[in-house]
Amino acid sequence: MKKTRDIKKSEIKIDMTPMVDVIMLLLTFFMLTATFKAAESEVIEVALPQTLYTDTNKVPDRDVMTFSITDKGDVFVDVDNYVIRKNVFGKDVQDPERAPFAIGLYHPDTTSKTESYEATGKVGDKEVTRPIKYYDKAGFEEAIRQLKRELRNFYNNDKAQYKIIVKADKDTDYGVIEDLMTSFNETNTKVFSLVTLIRHEKKEE
Repeated sequence: MKKTRDIKKSEIKIDMTPMVDVIMLLLTFFMLTATFKAAESEVIEVALPQTLYTDTNKVPDRDVMTFSITDKGDVFVDVDNYVIRKNVFGKDVQDPERAPFAIGLYHPDTTSKTESYEATGKVGDKEVTRPIKYYDKAGFEEAIRQLKRELRNFYNNDKAQYKIIVKADKDTDYGVIEDLMTSFNETNTKVFSLVTLIRHEKKEE
């Protein structure tokens, strides 16, 4: 009988280099994106009021203008477009590279200015690290108009509009809200959304 000859199977080799390259590129991308977003996404934290009835429509991902009102009466205005933000709020003199992260600040009631961010550098217990552009009433209203113009120029569309979001602290004085509504009227800002927390009623057992 003929002796059976062993047939050696060729080893299958997989080149992992391309896969490693792809993984490293993805890792680098997510790390850079996460760092950038962390710096950009710093928001003014306020204690929102609660309500039983609210519109649960989702806030759009872009073209949003946010007005955050603290319990001390400071009104912070911000937009999500870096180019527009830089054009309107200007450059940070000490660190021009941070200009796209700037935020506008308006304090309607000058009598309580000593209790505002300008005096403490904080909103509650949190320091705001973004550059601040201070406005008086006329400058604040002109900034709103300019932000709107910049959005239309950005898209080259006369009908482009922001989604206006108002986030007011539950302890905000009514007079500050009234002043903001007056500025909205002066700048033809007719439609806006108020952000609240949904309060759930406890079911009786």
